[in-house]
Amino acid sequence: MTLSVSEQCRSCLINLQEIISILSQPDRNDGHIKDTQVVEELERFSLFVGNIGALHRPESSMSIESRLHEANGVLTHVSGLLGDLDEVVAELLDIVSGKREGMVSVTDKAEKEHDGEISEVGELREEISGTITQLFRMSILIRQAAPTDLFAKALSRNRYRFNDQFDIAHVGEKYPKLATDDYSWLRQRLGRAITQRRHYLNYMQDHRERLEGILHEKADNSAVNSQALVIKQPLDSKPTLGPASRPSLFTKATTVTPEQITPQMLVAEDSNPEEDALSYTTISHSVDSDHELFTTIRIPKLDDLRIGNKREIECPFCFRIKRFKSERTWRKHVFSDLRSYVCTFPDCDAPYFGDINKWFQHEMTFHRVVYKCFLCLNRVFYRKEEYLSHLRRKHTDVLDNNEQQLGIDLARKPLAQILANDCPCCSDWADSLRERTTHTRESVPNDILAVVPTVFKRHLANHLEQLALFAVPIGAATDDDNNSDPAIE
Repeated sequence: MTLSVSEQCRSCLINLQEIISILSQPDRNDGHIKDTQVVEELERFSLFVGNIGALHRPESSMSIESRLHEANGVLTHVSGLLGDLDEVVAELLDIVSGKREGMVSVTDKAEKEHDGEISEVGELREEISGTITQLFRMSILIRQAAPTDLFAKALSRNRYRFNDQFDIAHVGEKYPKLATDDYSWLRQRLGRAITQRRHYLNYMQDHRERLEGILHEKADNSAVNSQALVIKQPLDSKPTLGPASRPSLFTKATTVTPEQITPQMLVAEDSNPEEDALSYTTISHSVDSDHELFTTIRIPKLDDLRIGNKREIECPFCFRIKRFKSERTWRKHVFSDLRSYVCTFPDCDAPYFGDINKWFQHEMTFHRVVYKCFLCLNRVFYRKEEYLSHLRRKHTDVLDNNEQQLGIDLARKPLAQILANDCPCCSDWADSLRERTTHTRESVPNDILAVVPTVFKRHLANHLEQLALFAVPIGAATDDDNNSDPAIE
């Protein structure tokens, strides 16, 4: 009889606990394995189980079986890995409990850095660690294959509601330029974006608690005592929710689309696109120290999220298990989770962006543009209305009214330079740049100072990132780190 995923996981958890109990006895002296090593693997496996909801029974809509019912090959692979893990853990338990002796083989010292011996216990521990790593990889693939936009899904849930007036007021207080009547529309847009991020964060945490919830319950004779499982909690602090906002049966796990996971992906070496990127550029240091301090107290450090010396972490915002090779790639992921980048032009219904480059490409394609008449020589217009007026006056025989949009698309070109004063969030950046150029003895007119688009992108992104982080509960990170990576690309 084939065991369910939840039964396999319970068996592994119980046996790992038993191994730890035996190894932690005062008179125990096993040179081949320490209880702390098994504790680390238990913590990793518990993280996998809680993250993916593996203890839910097959009939539950939250179970692995339900979520993979259209991807039977993936389910078979997961079940096979769990079966392998259960078997190896049981073998290790037999040895440490004294039911049988563990074998020791002698090998060439050149092949082993230690004493030339390979113990069966050591090999079993390494196999346990490797299998759990494969399970982490599977959880990442399963999450990636789920087609649902969780940010949009969170916003569609009526029970996640906060008053946006507080966040709108915060935008004006943080950036006084946005408190003016001229920018009231942008103040409201950015403030509401913060509020919607709160909706998203609370939805994700509630969803995670639903998946993990059974870990903290006693279920029949095979349940695992919650006090025995050491699982890092995602956030130390989160806004207080009313009864309607607490986890409920409406928080349903997403079904995986089978074509999203190929057989090659099941056996591929672990890879993370965020790690594979060639480079990340840290931007201008024109942001003030308040920005840096705000960032460090809102985003936890990787070392605070890792279990032991393992590389995988559970993101405390999206609750995906991922790997990051640097703090910079980690922060890039956080800003992507929060959809930190918002179009700063009126009458635009573009969605929030998680990618800094896609966001600014949008602004440079549709807003930060000039119009070069494709029928004239060197005729440039800075406003669309002026260009359209020119078309009507000079080229009525070329484009009729139905082709007006075509004329706009042909003429629209991104700006080569952007005025520093065009930053919608601050008024002192131009002065700061001017002071810097004065120190370098460059001549800068008193009334005009422009920067290349890349520099402007990084500067404005800093402002938007600080606003996005305001949705993160204080205490999500420790405040003893004074380093930050503003505007990470």
